[in-house]
Amino acid sequence: MKNKKKLIAVIVSVALVLIALIVTVVIVAVRKNRPPELEEVRGRFEEVLNASGEINEIFWGEGLPTYPRIYEEPFSFKDSYFNGETSEEKTIKGITFDDGNGRTIVAYRAWMFFIPDGQEDGIYYDFENNAVLAAKPNDDFYRFAERVSAPREGATQNAYLAQNLGGEGYYYYSLESYDIGSVFFYTESDDENYDFVRLDCGYLSVEDIKLAAAKVYSPSYLASVGESIFTGVIVSDTAGVLLWARYMDHEDSGSGEMSLVKYNKDKGLTLTDWVYDFSTMRIADGSNAAFVTVELERYPAGNEGAREVCTQRFALENGEWYLDSPSY
Repeated sequence: MKNKKKLIAVIVSVALVLIALIVTVVIVAVRKNRPPELEEVRGRFEEVLNASGEINEIFWGEGLPTYPRIYEEPFSFKDSYFNGETSEEKTIKGITFDDGNGRTIVAYRAWMFFIPDGQEDGIYYDFENNAVLAAKPNDDFYRFAERVSAPREGATQNAYLAQNLGGEGYYYYSLESYDIGSVFFYTESDDENYDFVRLDCGYLSVEDIKLAAAKVYSPSYLASVGESIFTGVIVSDTAGVLLWARYMDHEDSGSGEMSLVKYNKDKGLTLTDWVYDFSTMRIADGSNAAFVTVELERYPAGNEGAREVCTQRFALENGEWYLDSPSY
């Protein structure tokens, strides 16, 4: 009996020790899994929420700006050089295009380099003004006019184009200047579903977009939406319905030059330009050391009276906090 009591006492003691250890482990685990204090993460949360607007616009809004679909239509006509003795016929070339602003622009090169018959030296000759040029013009030198269907008061007709292209029904007026370098010309072989993203928008490739998004959204969240944005998704195998990728890298078949293109059939959502009141931010229940949900007030820019409470989720990945839910 005495030994039995000792055995029970030992078992009870061991059980109490085990319970104490378990309680300690649980307490430590709970403490380790506690969410961070708001002030520890406030700066980072504010940073990614403020930066998310640009990424949201690229992914789900109107998207990156693209070049309007402008096509050039080439034309040519014959003109003659006369040196006092002989006459030589040359071909003058140009293009017309609708510039997207309701104007039809005529761009033409009225100069040419050639060696006149009977001479040893070549000349740069301006056919429009019947004059030998002192030096070679720039390779991108064009003269410009606007083609219109009726005369304009106070405008001067471009007699050279009217004479050589036919002025009947159309009148040509000289433009003082035109930046043809700002015009992006499409070709008939370009995919009609994709427009070229402007080179001055700050994003030149899919990788540029991914790098910018990776500074804001968590890797796991980006993995969940990246396929639809950059690859395309088959919505229905039986019906063969394809959700086109919104952005792709495009390689020119001739030059091999890479460009960024955007799907033009999806106009995107009209997103609200949110202003966040970070003074109202608080960590919501259910948050832990790896995932934090916050609640805070926001309102559309310029309309503070339309405040609302929003909930945003953040994830800790590789030692840094990222937005883990869309903020649009």
